[in-house]
Amino acid sequence: MNIIFMRHGEATDNVKELISDREIYWSVLTEKGKETVLDSIKLLPKTIDKIYVSPFPRTIETAHFVYEKHPEAEVIIEQRLHEINNGKYSHQRNNEDLDNTRLKQIAGDYFVRFGEYGENKYDIETRLCEFLKDVYKNNFKDNTVMIVSHGSVTSYMKRILNIKTPHIKAGKIEEFDNVDFNPLFKYIKTLKNIKSKIIKERIDKINVLNINDKLKRNLIKFSKTEFNNIEISNDHFSKFLEGLNTKNLIQKTSSNFDNSIILICFYHNFENFAKKWIEHYINIGIKNFVLVDNNSEDNSTKILKEYQNKVNISFWQINEKYNYQKMCGLKQQILEHYGVGNQYLIVDDSELFIYENYEHISLENFLKKEKQKFIKSLVLEVYPDKQLYESQTEDFKFVDKGTYKVTTSVPYKQRFYGGPSFRILNINKSMQKIPFISYTGNEVLINNHYYYPWNVNEKSKTSSYILDYKFLIRNNLSENNMSFYDKNISISISDIDFKYIND
Repeated sequence: MNIIFMRHGEATDNVKELISDREIYWSVLTEKGKETVLDSIKLLPKTIDKIYVSPFPRTIETAHFVYEKHPEAEVIIEQRLHEINNGKYSHQRNNEDLDNTRLKQIAGDYFVRFGEYGENKYDIETRLCEFLKDVYKNNFKDNTVMIVSHGSVTSYMKRILNIKTPHIKAGKIEEFDNVDFNPLFKYIKTLKNIKSKIIKERIDKINVLNINDKLKRNLIKFSKTEFNNIEISNDHFSKFLEGLNTKNLIQKTSSNFDNSIILICFYHNFENFAKKWIEHYINIGIKNFVLVDNNSEDNSTKILKEYQNKVNISFWQINEKYNYQKMCGLKQQILEHYGVGNQYLIVDDSELFIYENYEHISLENFLKKEKQKFIKSLVLEVYPDKQLYESQTEDFKFVDKGTYKVTTSVPYKQRFYGGPSFRILNINKSMQKIPFISYTGNEVLINNHYYYPWNVNEKSKTSSYILDYKFLIRNNLSENNMSFYDKNISISISDIDFKYIND
C-alpha cells in the first residue's frame, strides 16, 4: 500500500502562534497556506484511491483542494486524526510546561498529560494505531491512500510505522510506496504490554491491603477499566492507596458510638470556626464524631474536646503534609475501620451540611423522608457583603444564586461547577459532593467529589447543600481587599431555595 502524508497549509492560528486543537476555533488557511498546498498538489500521483482527513477546518480546506484535482477519490472525515488535545493550554501559545511534558513523553512516560486534562502519549498512540489498523484492513495492497492531518500527528504515525523522516512542514506532502505495516502490529503489542504493566503494578499494591473483599474487588476492577482515566492519574491512584494503607493514621481516643450516623472530618487550624461548626452538627442531631487532627497548631482540638460530654467523639491524628489524593484514601481507611452497614456523613472542617428545614428537623428524620442511601450536595461558597479583610465570622452569610452549571461529559455522570471562585477567580473546580453514604463496602471514595463505581453518583439524589466557609478559615485574605459580593447574584443563606436544587 502506498501512503501519502500531507500536513495542512499554514492557518490563521499558526500565524498567531496559538495551539489550535479544537474545530470551533475555526483556524483556516491563509493565502500563503493555500499557495503552498496548491504547489504541493502538483506533485501528487495520477491516482489517489482514498483520502482520510482530520475533522478541522484547515485540514478539510486542504483536502478540498486535493479533491478538486482527484474527484475520483473517496473522502473520509476521520475523527482519530484530530490535533493533539492540549488541555488547559488549548488556544494558547506554547509554553515551558508543554515542552516539559513532551520531554517526559520522549523519555518514556505514556501517561503524563498535556495541560492536566489533555491527551497523553498513550491516548494519542492508541487512537492512531487503531486508525492505521483500519487503513490496513480496509484498503488493498496496490491502493494509494492519502492522510491529511497535522504536523505532530503525522510524526506520531511515522514513528509507529518506523518511517524515519524529518517533521513534515505546513502544506507539504510525503509519499511512501509499499509501506510495511509490521511495525504497526509490533507497536500495538507494545501498547498492550504498557497497559498490562501499569495494571499489574496497581493490583500488586491492592492485594497487600487489609480491606474488605468487596472493596478490594472494586479497586482491582477500577485498576483494569480506569487505568488511563483522565480524572484519576496513576499518581493520584497511588496516593489514594498510600492513604488507605498508611499506619500514620492513629486513633488517639475511643468512644462508644450508638447506631446512628457517624460524622467523619479531618481538620486543620480552624479555631475561628470550630465552635460554629460542631454546634451546627449537634443541632441537626449528629451524636457520633470521628475527628482527625491533620497537623493543627492552634486551639482547634481544645475547642472540640469541650463537647465530649455532649456527644460521642473519637479523636484521631495524622501528622503528614496535606495531600488531596492521599486524603481520599485516609477517609476510606476510616470507613473501613468503622465498617460496613453504617451511615456516614463525610464533611470538611469548612463545611456545613444543610437540607430543607434543617433548623427544625434532624438529619435522621430528613433521611427517613428521603429514603436514600446516598445524598448529593451542591457546594455553595459562603462570603461576606464586604471586602474579606474587614469581615468577621458573622459577616459570612451570602452565597451565589444562578451562577452554577452542570456538565454530563464525565464518567461519574454529573459535574457541577461555577460559583464565586469561578466567577471572580476563574477557578473551574467541581462543586458537587456526596457527603452522606450508607457504606456497603463497595463504594470507593476515589475523589472528594465522586465515588466509584460510577453508578453510585447516578443513584445519589441532589437534595442538599454544603455551605463552604473556606474563604473564612483557609486563606491569607486579611492581606487583600478581595470581594465576592454582587447585589445581582448574591443571596442570604436564609433565602436559599431547596426547591431550586430539587428541580
